[in-house]
Amino acid sequence: MTIADRIQSLRKAKGMSQEELADAAGVSRQAVSKWESEQSIPDIDKIVILSEIFDVTTDYILKGIEPVETNDHKTMADVIDQKVLTQKNSKRAKTILKWVLIGLGAILLVDVISMLIYFIANGFPT
Repeated sequence: MTIADRIQSLRKAKGMSQEELADAAGVSRQAVSKWESEQSIPDIDKIVILSEIFDVTTDYILKGIEPVETNDHKTMADVIDQKVLTQKNSKRAKTILKWVLIGLGAILLVDVISMLIYFIANGFPT
């Protein structure tokens, strides 16, 4: 499908005449006719205007590339990448938790030892 075919198809899908499209794009009806008959192609600023009129991307008008719905479909690579990241984050969290607990245990041990030394030196309360 060519640019001409896409413009014509989009125009017809919107139920617009060449005259209506020309008015909306700010060009003559003959310009639209030339676009659709492959006698000329729209300038880049007109491509942008056409994309807004038809609610499509400029890539679609120029190259026929349909936008990919990123929320609807995940590739297997995306799923694997997410799982690997989740596993790495889980390992990292476990490692951090382990070191925090070791640190707290060391502080508690020092506190208990200092308390024992205090009681030995000063006697246990009665």
